[in-house]
Amino acid sequence: MKGGVLNINKPRGSTSSAIVQEVKRLLSTGKAGHAGTLDPQAEGVLLVLLGDATKISAYLTGLEKEYEATMVLGTTTSTQDGDGKVLRTRESKVALRDLEEVFDKFLGVQEQIPPMVSAKRHSGTRLYELFRQGKIVERAPRKVEIKELELLSYDMPKIKFRTVCSCGTYVRTLCHDMGEALGCGAYMSDLVRVRIGKFKLSDALPWDRKEIFHEKVESISDALSDFPSIVVTDRMGWGIRLGRQIKISEVKSVSLTPSEISDIDKAFKVFDEAGNLIAMAKAEGTSGVREFRLLRVFSQNI
Repeated sequence: MKGGVLNINKPRGSTSSAIVQEVKRLLSTGKAGHAGTLDPQAEGVLLVLLGDATKISAYLTGLEKEYEATMVLGTTTSTQDGDGKVLRTRESKVALRDLEEVFDKFLGVQEQIPPMVSAKRHSGTRLYELFRQGKIVERAPRKVEIKELELLSYDMPKIKFRTVCSCGTYVRTLCHDMGEALGCGAYMSDLVRVRIGKFKLSDALPWDRKEIFHEKVESISDALSDFPSIVVTDRMGWGIRLGRQIKISEVKSVSLTPSEISDIDKAFKVFDEAGNLIAMAKAEGTSGVREFRLLRVFSQNI
């Protein structure tokens, strides 16, 4: 198998790395990875990348995510979830109107401080490793975008909601921050990832159906079907493989119009005339003739 992507419904209690290793063993592939980890207590869409699909990890990881989460008001924990030490409890008499106002406040671009239990690195060490050692370090805030926030149920102190957010958003931190904004604190008790880009939970393979995994591997090209594309001449294709940048005169076709390109911020798939995926590129320029800057050149056709 050259490579492909499996959309798996990760069960609660399993680590993402354990799922990847088991799939790697089951399908006898030399390389495997995933496009965005899920904490052990979380469940839902986990994209397992097999073989050459590991080369497109950054592009799938960067897709927007959709989650359904439950936060519990009135309690703050050391891990911002139900597994941590209780740090503080406060009265949680929150009116529905107050909750809706906070949801509105958190829409759009926000700054988040990564939690200490995240896999983000600090001076080369994972934050969760430092946390296990009892160390708390300063973390720089990072910009994330909360695109949608929808209240699903209101059963105090439990609030269930749906959110669509950018890559890099920590939903546990979103719960914590909204709890602070409400004045009572909160932690995340449950999390389900229902979508990564075009990959939906409704299409995900149940973990107990391992016998059909080999039949459900999606090709690399299909996994990137939501990404726009350009086709270059065979001559340019060989030039790209030799490290040359794309010449606009060697671009035979583009799947988007110039105005459509201006409205998106996605990488482009680069194909040669034979239909081989040879690279990923970024559109540059503001108007008129577009330029394409190479982001990643694949060492062989995938």
